[in-house]
Amino acid sequence: MPGALGKTFDSLLPVGRLSRAERVAVASMWLVGVLQGFAQSQAAATLPFVRVGLGIDEGEMSAILAVARIASFGALALSHWGDRRGRKVPFLAAYTLVIAAGFGSSLVQAPWQFAFGQSLVRVGTAALTTLVVVLLAEQVDRSLRAFAISIYGAAGSLGAALALATLPLAGAGPEAWRIPFALSGLGVVALPLLVRTVRESPRSPGFVPSSAPLRELLTGPFARRFWLVAAIGMVGSAFTAVSLSFSTERLIDDVGLTVGAAVAVSLLGGTVGGLGFFVGGRLADVFGRRPVAVAALLMAAVGGVGLYWFTAIVPLVVSIVVGSFGSFSFVPAAAAHRAELFPTETRATAGTAAANLAMVGSAAGLGLGRFTIAAFGLSETVTFLAGGMVVAAILTLLLPETKGQALDGVRPDR
Repeated sequence: MPGALGKTFDSLLPVGRLSRAERVAVASMWLVGVLQGFAQSQAAATLPFVRVGLGIDEGEMSAILAVARIASFGALALSHWGDRRGRKVPFLAAYTLVIAAGFGSSLVQAPWQFAFGQSLVRVGTAALTTLVVVLLAEQVDRSLRAFAISIYGAAGSLGAALALATLPLAGAGPEAWRIPFALSGLGVVALPLLVRTVRESPRSPGFVPSSAPLRELLTGPFARRFWLVAAIGMVGSAFTAVSLSFSTERLIDDVGLTVGAAVAVSLLGGTVGGLGFFVGGRLADVFGRRPVAVAALLMAAVGGVGLYWFTAIVPLVVSIVVGSFGSFSFVPAAAAHRAELFPTETRATAGTAAANLAMVGSAAGLGLGRFTIAAFGLSETVTFLAGGMVVAAILTLLLPETKGQALDGVRPDR
């Protein structure tokens, strides 16, 4: 029986199958994920208190968050650098930007300054997320790629949970919302460790970097794949941006929960739903990227809509669990899929460009919310945007399956 349990555990969480070098890579990116998740989640977690502190309403905050997402196009410079010169240095630059801008947001005095600080956070986050996925995809065995990425994704979720746990600090006084942002600066202590432990990805023999990777993606032989991936991200992010950004507001101001109760409900649902990272990553390695991604998108839509219509605690927690499980399962499946769809010379640029266009979707959702939340209501706006998740699921089925594919010599569709 112990042997059978061990085999079952290894099939679900195959950490023991990682080599020493792979474990170091995964552990380093886990640490990055925690610190990144903490810094990038502060704006949404502390939204009610930041609004009051800066003297702005829900619609104005929605506009600020939309502007920050549009600014993430600046990450293309880092990904272009990564495709031409190597992954490690732009990865370290992106990490430093996230930590510095997160801390800098604690010092702002005006809404435009907050928008600027969060824009820099989004630039760093967009580049960092892609470069981490590329580093893991290129350094971990093909049979465990999605699982390795799921560990990084789970770390980001843990960081977001830690950000949510600091919410009581934000509510301690008129200016106390600055404290959680200031704590983001603690991530600087990990920088020397990352400099030592993160390895550069090996290049295949005869590798020739592209002189214009973005142009090749937009109009070259992989353009169909790229635009499908971009469209999936755009319509899906329009929903998730609004549903996540206003979740704390929903629980506290609409449902009437106390800050402590809102944190407890969110952490309980998110923690259970967080198992989706590992389950989704492992299932994607076993059954394929497409079926897991499709199921995850639909679960995220159902759970997200439930959060904005239910008011009783039990269905709220269930909705958060279902939505979180779906959202978290999608991350490793989609990230591994994206890394395997594009060749080495455009892989980082493809990931960041797709993420940036997803940010356009986020901005569009938040921009729409600037008008529809006041006119129709928050719950109605989220429900309308959930239709984008169904569209994203359909578009995912149009992509080729890539499970177990080698990264060298990726070929376009015939």
